[in-house]
Amino acid sequence: MTVVLNVLGGTITGPVMPKLLNSLTGGSMAQMSTVYGAMMTVFAGMQLFAGPIQGALSDRFGRRPVILFSTLGLVTTSVLMALAPNLGWLFAANVIWGAAAGSLTAAFAYVADVTDPDQRAGRFGLLTAAVSAGGAAGPVIGGFMGEIDARAPFWSAAGLGCVSLVYGLVVLPESLPRAQRVPLAWRSMHPIGVIRNIWRDYPILKSWQLATFLTSLGAAGINAIGVLYVAFRFGWTPRVIGFYAAFMGATSIVVQAGLVAKTITVLGERRALLAGITVQTIAIGVAGFALMGWEFCTAMFFVVLGGVAEPARLAILNRIVSASERGRLSGANRSIVSLTGLIAPGLFGVMFASVVGAGPEAIEVGTPLFACTALMIGGSAITWWAVNRLPN
Repeated sequence: MTVVLNVLGGTITGPVMPKLLNSLTGGSMAQMSTVYGAMMTVFAGMQLFAGPIQGALSDRFGRRPVILFSTLGLVTTSVLMALAPNLGWLFAANVIWGAAAGSLTAAFAYVADVTDPDQRAGRFGLLTAAVSAGGAAGPVIGGFMGEIDARAPFWSAAGLGCVSLVYGLVVLPESLPRAQRVPLAWRSMHPIGVIRNIWRDYPILKSWQLATFLTSLGAAGINAIGVLYVAFRFGWTPRVIGFYAAFMGATSIVVQAGLVAKTITVLGERRALLAGITVQTIAIGVAGFALMGWEFCTAMFFVVLGGVAEPARLAILNRIVSASERGRLSGANRSIVSLTGLIAPGLFGVMFASVVGAGPEAIEVGTPLFACTALMIGGSAITWWAVNRLPN
């Protein structure tokens, strides 16, 4: 419930961001994509430094305080964006949100704390379904509200954050027993050090996290330009973007809550991971060729269907580390994802800005998605190699 409320508050603003940026800049699509990419870079940069700290703090003090702090950050960010008179306020809000956004890092460690190893993949799927539930409802609400006022969704996000904060304070219990908590260590709080040191303790993670870097960079590339891409190429309005996001979110709920456990029962964790990542790679490449909205939606449906891979991957990784290291593992993973989020907005924003001059129907407009496909191919190949070297 806490994750649903947090994600709902965080995604309700997505469909109106282009409209808000346009009102503050009055710029062209190329200018908006550059500003949007810079904002996402700031957010990811803060996450890069904050993620390992939050993971280490959750190992030391428990998961609950980190989740509550993240929720407070959501409220503060939403209020700042709702009041923003200029781009400086938006960038300041992204700094705060990036520093505080640690609820999912702690949430995945939380689920691992309270779940038996054989059930973790299914439970990670349910947690991802909770993320998708918030992600499905948020854009629809934001899309409708954005047609009225570009600022209204931000006030709604602040209100949802307050509800989540109260719920977390009153209902959410702690998951990590005091006996399993570990002292704070600098190596677990440094964004690069946490990765290097967990590799030292668990060398097998090197190949896994290299694969994570490549596939996450591909996914981050799509996210970095996604809203601007569909608005430019297909002419989608905030309402249409909201419905699209809701459809993808609803599909993800079905996949994560209903198909993950069944797929892993039939295929096992390893084959489910490999099948899912292969489907995603092919579908992203197809999406780059789409000239019609329905073609793009069909391709992205298969990307979501391939989402069975992520819970399987997390279940495998959590078998490798000990109980007291799950926060550090989540922090290391968050550092990798944040690093890709730091790189992707500038890289793919510039890439997208360089091709929009060709017009919405030009094949080169799909170049950013083709680049994402290449990254996914690299990540998939390393994943296949890593899986084949796991002990039986």
